[in-house]
This record gives sequence, structure tokens and C-alpha cells, in this order.
Amino acid sequence: MHKHFISVLLIILGINLLLAQTANRYKVLPFDNPGTKLLLKTEAGNYYYYRGLPERPLILNTTGVEKIELRSFSKEAVRKPEIVIVINKQRKTYPLSFKEKKGNYYLYQPLMIDIPENTKDIQIICYNRSIYLRAFSVLPPKPPKAVKQPNIAIKAHSGTVSLQHNGSNSDYYTFMPNQPFKFTLNNGRNAYVYVRPRLLDRSLPKIGLYANGELVEVIDFTLKRTTKYHCQGISSLGIAQKIVLPANEKSTDYELRALSDHLFLAKPILMKK
Repeated sequence: MHKHFISVLLIILGINLLLAQTANRYKVLPFDNPGTKLLLKTEAGNYYYYRGLPERPLILNTTGVEKIELRSFSKEAVRKPEIVIVINKQRKTYPLSFKEKKGNYYLYQPLMIDIPENTKDIQIICYNRSIYLRAFSVLPPKPPKAVKQPNIAIKAHSGTVSLQHNGSNSDYYTFMPNQPFKFTLNNGRNAYVYVRPRLLDRSLPKIGLYANGELVEVIDFTLKRTTKYHCQGISSLGIAQKIVLPANEKSTDYELRALSDHLFLAKPILMKK
């Protein structure tokens, strides 16, 4: 039950995040000549709305604005609520649709109006003195934030082990003939890899280094064994080689394949920029 609740909660949070990324944003546009103002109190907050002076239109600066939203309400029930918009000397009448009543005020549905390019200002005329307006510039949704990839992403290995040296531990990834070690470098980062074989017989260890699926280099190891590095459960460790990976411009997939019947331990380390 608890797990189910968490899953549902995560789904809801994901949906809300997606809606937030696709929702329009709004910026208040002040009128150049606001007349009378009236405070409207709602659950969303308390905001002033405006009406023009008698026989005077409200002037709205629309330089650089592509779309506006007009929100409105009236102090009394209006039989035929409407406003007139004048853009480039062209008049157009917009009827207002009733939305809801808040206290003594009648709220109307917002109006979306496209503004032609290079329009410096528009006029808003409302002959009914009971109606008040508030204007907003409609901004496009915020682009989703780019998710930064990790500098190094481990994709496949046959297990992890802890290597001991001088009282300190270091984690290594293992790989074998049937399971290569795969990882990706991102963000233009470069790296090198320490690789150490396990020596159980006299056969020479050998691995192949691949970048984006192409063989870059075949690397041979000696039969020399280390006495300084130890790993619980794994005996007879060989001397490590430091393998510098091919340069990575943006993102590169790397792969270390065991070309001999040996277990290998690998540790990738990012280079400093």
C-alpha cells in the first residue's frame, strides 16, 4: 500500500512538472492612461483592475508583445458585456463571457488577442462604466532545463570489487570474456583507465579497447604479479596498466573486452580539465 502511494505521488509530480513546462507565462502590462482603479480580491491574490476615463480609451503599450490576455470583471450584472479593441485603426468588438461571481463582482472569461508585428500600442474601449480590466503579455512557456549528463556513466560490467593498498580501499569494476566493461564519457571529458589482470596460469592476458564500437587498440599484459595490491577473494593479481582513452569531443562510448580467458579489474579516472 505504501509503495503504491509513493508510485502514484511520483506520477502526479511528473505530470505537474510536465504541465508547468508547457504552460504559458504572464507579465502584467500597465495602461498608459489608467483611469479609475478597483481592487479585486480572489484566492489567487488581490489585484487592481482599471477602467478608462469617460469617453477615453485605455492605451496599452504593445511594443515587442505578440499576444495579450485581458481579464475583466464588472460591479453589476451587465446585459451585454463587451469591449472594443482598436489595432492599427481597425476596430473589433469582443463579447465577454460570464465565468463566475465573486462576492458582489461578476468575473468574465479571459480574452486572448494576437498583436500584429511592430504594433506600438492598442486602444481598449469599454462603454459600460461598470467593467474593469487588467492586461497581461502572454509569454511562451519556459524551455525545459537541459538535463546535464554525468561526466562518466557506467553501462555494463561483471561486478565490483574493493582493492586494498597501503590501508586504503578503491573500487574497481571487473570484466571477463563473456561480459565486457562498458562506459560512456560525456560533456567533453577525457579519462584514463587502470586495468589489472588476474593471473592463474602462464597464459598472457590481453584486452581490446573499443571506442564507439570500433577497435582502437589491443593491449597485452605481462605475467608480473603485484605484492602491494590485494583484493579479498581474488588472488594472484598482475601489474596494472594505465590506458589513456582516445580523445572525447562530446560523448563517446568505450568498451574493454577480455580477449584472453582472464578476469580483469578496471578503474576509470577522469582527467582534470
